Amino acid sequence: MGQVRRSILSALVMVVCAWSASASPTNDTSHVGASIRVMGITISGNHVTKDRIILRELLMHEGDTLGTGPFYEQLERSRQNLVNTGLFNTVTLLPLFLDGHSVIVEVTVNERWYLWPAIVFDLADPNFNTWWLTKDLDRVNYGLYLYKYNFRGRNETIHALAQFGYTNQYALRYRVPFVDRRQRWGFSIGGGYEQQAEITTGTVDNKRILVRDPDGSNRDEWWADLEVTLRREHDVRHSWRLGYLQAEVRDTIVQRALDYFEDRSPRTRFLTLGYSLIWDRRDVRIFPRSGHYAELRLDRLGLGVLDEAEPDVTTLYGTVKRWWPVKERSTVALSLRGKVTQGTPPYYVQEGLGYSAQVRGYEYYVADGEHYALGRANYLFTLYRPRTFRVEAIPLESFRTLHVALYLNVFVDAGRVWDSRYAAHNFLNDQWQSGYGAGLDLVTSYDQVVRGEYTLNALGEHGFYLHFTQPF
Repeated sequence: MGQVRRSILSALVMVVCAWSASASPTNDTSHVGASIRVMGITISGNHVTKDRIILRELLMHEGDTLGTGPFYEQLERSRQNLVNTGLFNTVTLLPLFLDGHSVIVEVTVNERWYLWPAIVFDLADPNFNTWWLTKDLDRVNYGLYLYKYNFRGRNETIHALAQFGYTNQYALRYRVPFVDRRQRWGFSIGGGYEQQAEITTGTVDNKRILVRDPDGSNRDEWWADLEVTLRREHDVRHSWRLGYLQAEVRDTIVQRALDYFEDRSPRTRFLTLGYSLIWDRRDVRIFPRSGHYAELRLDRLGLGVLDEAEPDVTTLYGTVKRWWPVKERSTVALSLRGKVTQGTPPYYVQEGLGYSAQVRGYEYYVADGEHYALGRANYLFTLYRPRTFRVEAIPLESFRTLHVALYLNVFVDAGRVWDSRYAAHNFLNDQWQSGYGAGLDLVTSYDQVVRGEYTLNALGEHGFYLHFTQPF
């Protein structure tokens, strides 16, 4: 198994190195000669957002002198940075030339609605398609979210949750992107409580074994965490996390799943420590058409302090994604992600394919295990170009700007889970999975994505599946 971990890690490192080389700047001298001096920057349309939050996302500043090519490149990238904050419906950056070499940059934004009391209607199954097999309303979570985005105009977020139904959950989180004058350091703090009557205790034939307590909760959880973030550059982010988690289950769960917690204990308690590095240079994060994304995440579960039946495992997760515009309306995209676990995790904290990561075409299956690798390839063709519309009849300005785009998506996926414990009862474990198909991707206002895909997998199964996230 050590060879498996080294193989996955080596593959990720090689992809990152090759990709970094291809993304490195070239010695382009086509712009040498002409220069543009930024004499000033004006901002309009920000009735809530502070000017400094907008200026933080710009690659150019008053007094800068740039070549013609770099100036327009930075102008477009600055626009993309502002769009990716999620604070605005539209962003426009226009150069107002005072003469042949002097310019004032005009920034115009249209702000979104920032207070969202939203109804919770969330499915308890891994994806919509699994839930649709039963259409069981008892497997639905309902309640109320309250989001306050752009709190105090500083891009801070306050999030409160009261959820009932399949899982009772109460949570509160406060995120501050910048706390220092240079706008580099930030933090996030949160915590919550969760109670669940039905939980997964294992898998057989790659289908989840669900155990329900008709008289109450089968599992109770409490958690809290603090994350500190650092953003020296626009595209690179660091974060350090310290968390606390406590959970307990009923005796029936311990009897059904001997490895649910360590040492057959009915409860666990432990601290977690983590670090993440993200290099994000996508044009539009909600549905990229060009750019790249890379993430490396290291998590330690169990620090030897305040621990009880702690997992004592370390996980390393990596992902790389790249989008290449082939023609004006076409994009090719590739991604590779993987996870390596040091130690043997109890069932409570292990995760393979079928949850947050999945080979398309296997929506009805779950493959548990310590390690996994997943590759995806996409070809996107724009059927309806991204467009924005103004509907003046809508009474609130934040909702008058509507966005819509439609894409044809042709794809192929492949993945594998390496499993030392459950493979004897699950035919997909320790086997390569693959799927391919085509679909339509609809992207609408406020970062909403709806994907309808028809997929054929290596088992010969085929079907139509719905998803509500970007392809990868």
